[in-house]
Amino acid sequence: MVKDNLRTILEGAIKIEEQSYALYKMAQGKVKYQSSKKFLEELAQEEVMHKEKLISIMDNEKKISELSLQASKTQDLKIVDVMRETTISDDADYQRILIYAAKREKSTYDYYKSLALGLEGTEVGTLFSKLAQEELSHKNKLEREYDEYILKEN
Repeated sequence: MVKDNLRTILEGAIKIEEQSYALYKMAQGKVKYQSSKKFLEELAQEEVMHKEKLISIMDNEKKISELSLQASKTQDLKIVDVMRETTISDDADYQRILIYAAKREKSTYDYYKSLALGLEGTEVGTLFSKLAQEELSHKNKLEREYDEYILKEN
């Protein structure tokens, strides 16, 4: 793969991770329960780890082989897949935050999965396949949280 193309792909992925981090930090300020704040903080920190992985590859492409070990498959619960798109407003409640965040993680998963398929058979493709699974894991966590605290309460 041409070095400039890899750099462009990595820069785009880093921006996505930064946006996800910002989403979770912003959402922390909107929720009232400490357990919800902690949950969102954990997701924010996972986004930081993704960003750090991507930056380390930009700094040293040899890190791709270290970071592109095969990820375990995550089940897609598909709870939010049938829900309408939503936005985050100043008065967004926890339900809306979870739906929005899960849909965003699905979108990121789809993007990374398409990169992985386009780069199939390469270390970079394996790396994006792993990142896709990690994003699907985030979606799974958000959907389980939604199931536990929203669906069971209603």
